Amino acid sequence: MSEPTVLVTNDDGIDAPGIRALAAALRPVADVQVVAPASNQSWAGRDMTWHAGPTGIQEHDLGYAVEGTPADAVTVALSVLDVAADAVVAGVNDGMNLSAHILERSGTVGAAFEAAHFGLPAVAVSTADHTDPEPPHPDPEAFTLAAGAGAFVLDRALDSGVFERADFLNVNAPAFAEDPEVHLTRPDPVYDPEPERVEDGEVELRDGGWQRFLEGDPGQPETDRHAVTHGHVSVTPMRLPERVETSLELGGFDPGEWR
Repeated sequence: MSEPTVLVTNDDGIDAPGIRALAAALRPVADVQVVAPASNQSWAGRDMTWHAGPTGIQEHDLGYAVEGTPADAVTVALSVLDVAADAVVAGVNDGMNLSAHILERSGTVGAAFEAAHFGLPAVAVSTADHTDPEPPHPDPEAFTLAAGAGAFVLDRALDSGVFERADFLNVNAPAFAEDPEVHLTRPDPVYDPEPERVEDGEVELRDGGWQRFLEGDPGQPETDRHAVTHGHVSVTPMRLPERVETSLELGGFDPGEWR
């Protein structure tokens, strides 16, 4: 296809270094339009500010800043600002979005979900540095590899037919790696919350799987976590959960049996 128009957004806010790196990486292959939250909206998932009053929109040197969530930003871009996007790319998120239980919580992935509901191809891009895993990362170069990977994946995917089978792609890349490969993966299925009672009336919530990832535990083979732990880029094709096959087998369940 000719040079696509790509809407770029994120959940860390329009002033975050990751979105600048992503926009710069995409410009050689796309007409980039940036519409992103005005402030940090990490862990917003696909939340929208329904019925919360008017949503502010301000011009920004990158594009437009929206006072709302990543899903708000996508909706405003496509429905209010009339960005004629051929695809949406969200990121680069400051922190990995690995494993199945993370995906519906991530604002970066939430933006890709929102784009998919508009019928647009989408890519969510995230990174993390094992040596400094707590955001915000102080080095803008920590986003360069992931931004380049996101641009590469989008450029290849748009003409490959992949979006006929996947609604969006979830890309994770190590912040710094030598000779990374691109691996097709599935989400790691392990969910291991570790709540701990601190004292009466209080608990501390921890993600045991995430802690083991930071310690270098690769998890299951062929998963996103396994690829990134070994220094590679993970590309996970995703489908909207609402899109089930009409031929789904229900075993002995017959909806007509109720009455």
